[in-house]
Amino acid sequence: MTHRFTPAFALLLLLAGQSAGVLGLLGDNDALWQAGLFITLTAVPLLIVRTVHNSQQATTDQLADADRAGYVRALDHVARGLLDAPTPPEPGHREDRAEQDAGNVITLRPSHVRPSERKAQ
Repeated sequence: MTHRFTPAFALLLLLAGQSAGVLGLLGDNDALWQAGLFITLTAVPLLIVRTVHNSQQATTDQLADADRAGYVRALDHVARGLLDAPTPPEPGHREDRAEQDAGNVITLRPSHVRPSERKAQ
């Protein structure tokens, strides 16, 4: 029962708080400005709670529609060739580096000094 009135109450608090805050700022009334700020900050958690509550109440029809939309999007990507494997890069000349990076890794501090190789004695 309270969930039905929560959005209206939260919006009423938000509008009242913002109005009081603006009137307090324009009229140089610190007490009214602070009251408006307090009322606005009181309304924000109520809005967050109601939004979270709404997001958790998905019906089976909504879930089925979302699943169908995802399937249609995947079929569209396959039809366009967006899910194909990327073409390998053209062979070329590589720079000699101290260490070989894998794939798309960007080293923050590349090591330019090669460690001395151990030799059997």
